[in-house]
Amino acid sequence: MYLSRVELDLRNHETLRALNVPRRLHGAVEAAFEGSRTRRLWRLDRREGRLWLLILSEEVPELSGIVAQFGPPDGTAETRDYEPLLARVAEGTVWRFRLAANPIKNVKEADGRGTVRNHVTAAHQEQWLAERAPKHGFALEPNGFRVVDSRWISFDKATDGSPVHIHAVTFEGLLRVTDVTLFREALTRGIGRGKAYGLGLLTLMRAP
Repeated sequence: MYLSRVELDLRNHETLRALNVPRRLHGAVEAAFEGSRTRRLWRLDRREGRLWLLILSEEVPELSGIVAQFGPPDGTAETRDYEPLLARVAEGTVWRFRLAANPIKNVKEADGRGTVRNHVTAAHQEQWLAERAPKHGFALEPNGFRVVDSRWISFDKATDGSPVHIHAVTFEGLLRVTDVTLFREALTRGIGRGKAYGLGLLTLMRAP
């Protein structure tokens, strides 16, 4: 596995268009790889006034196209081997984490049909993550994580023009690994829905 990072230029017209239509960034990510089209995890990170595109993949990507289309004039990209981090994941270890996800709930309508709704309050979003943590091999302390960003992604599908509304939520905090196999799967396959739209990628840093 490899984790790549590309800086995006917020003054670039193409970048601004892609932020409003996530499938443009998704297409750029997939174009960075040869062979058949498969899903890779990606995420946008805003830090200290700068915007970064993170990509997690099984292959080393060719990022020059993304840099040319969306990056600043002197933009660069970097790719690092993700296996050393995966090898350090052990039961009981504590990590700082960042996750962009789409917290949802299944609701039964009056006619008996089921539908998917977005959680829109921070309390329900945090509850959503806490309830799913054991299934993904980690535990969260009640006051050890929080929602740091919440925004709507709205666009029309390219296939039929139907509207899509996704609530993208970014969590940060501390977690403890409880099941190594499940946790590594969460790191490499993502958590929740909306992976084509830049959601699901869980990243780690060593806790202080």
